[in-house]
Amino acid sequence: MNGDESHALDIRGDTGPFRYLFENVQDAVVAFELDDGEPVVSLVNDAFCETFGVTHEEVVGASLNDLIVPTGRMSESDRFDRRTAAGKPNHAIVDRLTEDGLKTLLYRGIPYDGGDRGFALYTDLTDEIRRERELAVLNRVLRYNLSEEVESLVEHAEHLAEAVEDPVLVESAREVRTSTLALDRMVEEASDLEDVLDADPDLDGVALADAVEAAFDDVPLVDYADVTVDIGDVPPVRSGGHLDRAIAALVDNAIRHTEAQTPRVRVSAEHADDVVALTVRDHGPGLPERERRLLTGDVEVTPLDHGSGLGLWLVRWITTAYDGAVTYEERPDGGSDITLELVPAQD
Repeated sequence: MNGDESHALDIRGDTGPFRYLFENVQDAVVAFELDDGEPVVSLVNDAFCETFGVTHEEVVGASLNDLIVPTGRMSESDRFDRRTAAGKPNHAIVDRLTEDGLKTLLYRGIPYDGGDRGFALYTDLTDEIRRERELAVLNRVLRYNLSEEVESLVEHAEHLAEAVEDPVLVESAREVRTSTLALDRMVEEASDLEDVLDADPDLDGVALADAVEAAFDDVPLVDYADVTVDIGDVPPVRSGGHLDRAIAALVDNAIRHTEAQTPRVRVSAEHADDVVALTVRDHGPGLPERERRLLTGDVEVTPLDHGSGLGLWLVRWITTAYDGAVTYEERPDGGSDITLELVPAQD
């Protein structure tokens, strides 16, 4: 920028809406100038003073890093400063010294004037991150304990079914085992959902044949079914690393929900109109209307309208996360086709 443009961005004498925003935004904001690579404070808002326990007078002209950066984080802040000097923005979760001690903050750095000056905004994330960590620990503990209890229930149900002679009690024991295994499957699906929601949003190309093979490895019941695969010559598709879990959920659902002694499932794929369509065909009774609408996104998931399991949520969320879509078709001759419309990966 030239000198006039640089002066236009100097808000110290500004009385307009930008100055009003700077002073009243709830995030801590500081304007600084780089002096030999060191960010020197030129202006702060009230939120900055409250967050870091300083006054306007004592911070102007001081080194921003000396004010708020912990000793062990200086190399990190130096890297941010070099990016600012190169005219590049910064975005990171950082630890900084505040009025209330060390806090975890969302830091956003915005350079201007060719990198000679910049703004830094800080948002306190300490409580949110602490809650996330506590919930993560709680989830792991619950899943572990539930898995242990499920294993015990299955063992007792099998023992009971073998020990009693009353056919009614035998059937009840088998139902307990079936329901317990379904609960165990739901725990696994909940874990998969958590992984998907926390996954890196970057999408890479994956070969469908590889994804299908990995899916079969995760469906024990596939050994008891008649499964055929016809992937054909289709290009790799965009995936964030969990496409095999969506395919596994569909194949598992197709095998479980059929009365045939040997379930038949066909997995096929074709490429047309810039879409790679992967279809899982079964010969079961088809999905209930509510399950179907949840799968295709015609209705949103709610506590009172959530379907019978998490597998179909998993399919929908994974596919849409990869910019794809899910369609459902019930065939006149019986059975259904569930298709994942996936985006081909860029070369």
